[in-house]
Amino acid sequence: MKHKFGIYFCVHLIIVLFMWSSPFWLSWKVIFLLIFLYYIQLLFYGDCILIIAQYKNKRREITIYTQILENFNFKVNRKRLVFISDYVFPCVILGIAFLWQVVFR
Repeated sequence: MKHKFGIYFCVHLIIVLFMWSSPFWLSWKVIFLLIFLYYIQLLFYGDCILIIAQYKNKRREITIYTQILENFNFKVNRKRLVFISDYVFPCVILGIAFLWQVVFR
């Protein structure tokens, strides 16, 4: 399935790049707050608001990572990728930030 790459995708990509680079220039406490706000968004909207706006649904099966990988013809397990992007990636980002800013300083 080919995905649309419009304004929502571009904004989403910028936010994701911001978050993945954040451990090196943003306090781990702020990162923790942003992750908390992300979970609040999931609680209230059921999905990322950019995905809802782009695809007009709340099925929670598509992430930006799904969009990118499927456009490069990778077959992905969407449920697993949703889990990884919701629970594993935030922990990894926060862990990198904490290690970089607290342990290695």
